[in-house]
Amino acid sequence: MEPQVRPGCLLIASPTLRDPNFSRTVVLLCEHGDEGSMGLVINRPTEHTLAEAISEMPPRATQRLYWGGPVQQQLVLVLHRSSLDAPGSTEIVDGMALGSDSEALYEVLDAHDADGRVRVFCGYAGWSAGQLDAEMEVRSWIVGPGRAKLVFGVDAEQIWHEALRALGPRYAWLATMPADPRVN
Repeated sequence: MEPQVRPGCLLIASPTLRDPNFSRTVVLLCEHGDEGSMGLVINRPTEHTLAEAISEMPPRATQRLYWGGPVQQQLVLVLHRSSLDAPGSTEIVDGMALGSDSEALYEVLDAHDADGRVRVFCGYAGWSAGQLDAEMEVRSWIVGPGRAKLVFGVDAEQIWHEALRALGPRYAWLATMPADPRVN
């Protein structure tokens, strides 16, 4: 039985997905309903640090900022381990939560070694009503379970490969395909 598209699942880009925004990406789906869907691309770190992107952050905030998707790239979203108990957060899956009161997050980011417990994203991936369902029909995405270990514990460059391998032999072979299958 195929995994169901729902909040907390991973959308793993099919190797045939040619949209440069989503080629070889993995999206943690945070919201999914009749009005549309929203998620975060979890495997695209930027060249910028938090201190460079968020003026309220102290200069020592050297953690990498992630590109969450092409929608509202000026918006900052925080995915964190729910054990950080940040007020205003919404539990997503497997001990991960999204958002929080900005003051509480600044305190968490300033007071703790946030690496491995917090990911900060600029922008998000969004789909209007029915758009994600249409992309699923043409098999643009492979659905997998959302796992904190994958989000926080795997090098960003390996997340796409590891997400496919975790689905077993039916999908693991896709992780070995070249970026451009036409040159295979």
